[in-house]
Amino acid sequence: MTKKTFCIPFAFFLALTMFGCGDSGPRVTPVTITVTHKGSPLAGATVSAASSDGQGNSASALTDSSGVATLQTPARGPGVLPGEYNVAVTKWESYTVPAPSSDDPSGVATEQKNILPAKYADHSTSGFKLTVGTSAVQETFDISE
Repeated sequence: MTKKTFCIPFAFFLALTMFGCGDSGPRVTPVTITVTHKGSPLAGATVSAASSDGQGNSASALTDSSGVATLQTPARGPGVLPGEYNVAVTKWESYTVPAPSSDDPSGVATEQKNILPAKYADHSTSGFKLTVGTSAVQETFDISE
């Protein structure tokens, strides 16, 4: 083996051991949010968090039967990047209405409606704030209306 043939693979190996080949970038923090509506768990609600500093960081999740959502960051999975967030909550229900056209053989159409007051669907008007640092966060938001 020549010196040149040995040095190239060795340099590559050295670079991998020094810098690694794993995940890079900021770490996410586990965030669990419990949503209640008039004190009762709100199942099937969408919880979304948007960074309040305009950096574009976001996270979202659906609540389970206990009203608990574990936020997920796009492309990073479970957890949220540290920062300040405004939180919005929606709960969509489907219902049937008469079809708008007689061309529809079933005679009905399905529509969805957010059953929560509109202010909670907007990050800037919900009043729900979230501060995420490096330690796990557990927060409860109650929709009292």
